[in-house]
Amino acid sequence: MNKAVKIGLIVLGVLLVGGLTYWQLIKKGVIKNAIENAVSRGTDDEYYVKYESSNIDEINGNATFNNLVLQSDSLQQKLYLEDTSISATILNVRIAQLKITGANIPSFLKQNKIEANKIEIIKPVITIIQTGKEDQSKLTAKDSMALYERLTGKFNSIQAGEINIVDGTIAFANGKKSPHTTLQDVNINLKNLKIDSTRNYDNLVSYFVKDVVATVKSVNTKNEKNGNLFVFEGVQYNAPGRFISIDRIFQKDTKSGQPLIELKGNTVRGISTNDFIINRKIKADSVTTNGGIVSIYRNKKAGSTNEEIEIDNAFFDEAWIKNIRLENTTLNIYNRATPNVPPLTIKNIRFNASDIAEAQDGTNLKRLIGNSNWNVSGDGLAMNTKDNFYKISLGAFVLDNKNSSLKLANFSFTPLLTEAAFVKQQKAQKDQFNFKFSNILLTGLDIKQLIDEQKILADKVSLQPTIKIFNDRTLPFDTSSKIGKYPHQQLYKLEVPINIKLFTINNGHISYRERGRISTQIGDVFFSNVNATISNVTNVKEQLVINNTMTVEATALFLGLSKLTTTWKMPVNTSNGAFNAVGTLSALEAAKLTSITKPLGMATIERGNIKSLRFGMSGDDYGSKGDAVLIYDNLKIKLLKNTGEEKPEIKNKGIVSLVANLFIKDQNPSNGKTRAAEIDFTRDTEKSFFNLLWKSVFQGAKKVASGKNDGN
Repeated sequence: MNKAVKIGLIVLGVLLVGGLTYWQLIKKGVIKNAIENAVSRGTDDEYYVKYESSNIDEINGNATFNNLVLQSDSLQQKLYLEDTSISATILNVRIAQLKITGANIPSFLKQNKIEANKIEIIKPVITIIQTGKEDQSKLTAKDSMALYERLTGKFNSIQAGEINIVDGTIAFANGKKSPHTTLQDVNINLKNLKIDSTRNYDNLVSYFVKDVVATVKSVNTKNEKNGNLFVFEGVQYNAPGRFISIDRIFQKDTKSGQPLIELKGNTVRGISTNDFIINRKIKADSVTTNGGIVSIYRNKKAGSTNEEIEIDNAFFDEAWIKNIRLENTTLNIYNRATPNVPPLTIKNIRFNASDIAEAQDGTNLKRLIGNSNWNVSGDGLAMNTKDNFYKISLGAFVLDNKNSSLKLANFSFTPLLTEAAFVKQQKAQKDQFNFKFSNILLTGLDIKQLIDEQKILADKVSLQPTIKIFNDRTLPFDTSSKIGKYPHQQLYKLEVPINIKLFTINNGHISYRERGRISTQIGDVFFSNVNATISNVTNVKEQLVINNTMTVEATALFLGLSKLTTTWKMPVNTSNGAFNAVGTLSALEAAKLTSITKPLGMATIERGNIKSLRFGMSGDDYGSKGDAVLIYDNLKIKLLKNTGEEKPEIKNKGIVSLVANLFIKDQNPSNGKTRAAEIDFTRDTEKSFFNLLWKSVFQGAKKVASGKNDGN
């Protein structure tokens, strides 16, 4: 090698060493200036970027930036001064460390494109402030490229093999208020990101998230109207897989501290990425949850007589989910009119729905489920009446919209007090009720009308009733009028519209238990194996114009001894309580009636055979008229008296009984003639419908036995 070549190589080496040394001294400043200028130009000089330190390996294209800040003091100042020229959205970004691997630094310095194999953003804190100046909830294709240029500093393209965000925090705020929504411990993985200015994207944001896989430890969002807090825990969002899973969804009332929603094991599948990210709308194929707690609200709109059921939704603007499956969940039903009253609670609610209609913020339940195929089941609920005399219980149920049916295990209205305790609470005679209806089934049920208008419209209802009534006649009389309280009159007055074509009673039991006023003893009148069909059970005015008569056809065993068959005609909308009833009672041994005639009628039947009883009557609010025929033989009775002052002592009225048996005909028919008696009973308007019925029949039977039609 000649001397000139050697000198040339030495000079070149010195220049290279000097150049590299110089580059090592100035490269951080060059790159820093390039970054700052790119941010400044891309944001029209509104934002600046700075960082504390960096480590740059330009040969391998690796760089690390520490404590990086991207923000705009000028926009922040305008926000607090309420300057109308302020941008609609303000960003404040702080990043603990930014790592870039495999970057094309020469391309970056020429400012025509950004390329890197991997970008890691570690512990970023991003605050997004919505000023309220413009509606930024939706981005159109027109402004996509403008946003691209703003974010990228007018680079021709941005390309990264992988982007990772580690342990980030993202907060959303409105104006000068504190953040209403915060995402904590955010971890995001995005692969194969490529954006360039030559592509006509429908929406730039959707391109950013098309391959995102993200996890978030918790999302906290506060409803700025009512202060309620909504929390999502253990969130995983998978854009390629089109699903979101959430370990726990929680919402509480900040005033009471009570949980409004708490659902575990939640998954949304088939989700639309564009709708979810851009429009804050859930549009998905299915939602499943393992259950927990859900609260809904009864709310009566201004000017409306009907209540609607609402779901408090403070997070998503819209939701359209084709299928929902909700496992065992406790449902709390609040009344907005009485916010301080504890909710009705139904446990183990299970809900399945398909083809659900679109819903919106604060939507009512009727629009949520619409005409979709759904069914809901639950364990029922229980509550006490305001006077704490009774407990109302609703048993397990299944409401099926597809089959237009409701199955209810039982409904009960049971006393909380014993008979003795109930009597002590009363100043006058009053019935104590104990009702239980089992195996309730409604078919042909118009569920839409039930939800929309609170109307009960059904083709058929069947149930098994157990009805028990007790009254203590030793108390003073209740002098209040019972006018207008016949069963069909009560039906007409109900606020809930009812139209049931056929009502079926199966194997029911009805009993009336009374402490006699004179005997102070208790007698039980009961009807077992009650079977009945009731047609045209309605209070709907349009239906009553067509047919206003409710018809009851029933059979039962009277005292378990004799078959009773009756037919009733009850015009529902008459003004005077009109009704018509006919009935027959089959044979029984008369002496067995002593169990009720002794405590309630102060008489015993020593012997006799009742072969049949037939009656027919028409009545109204003030009495009944009709006839009765009692067929019997070998009848003998004893009349009784109570001679006890402190304790009852029932004795036979010897002479009076003898005289009574002399006047009572011991058989009918007699001498080849069958006696019939006229019923003409004047109602005591302070007594019940049941009292009118049995007194009317008793009057007819008494007249037949005595052979006289001589009054009540």
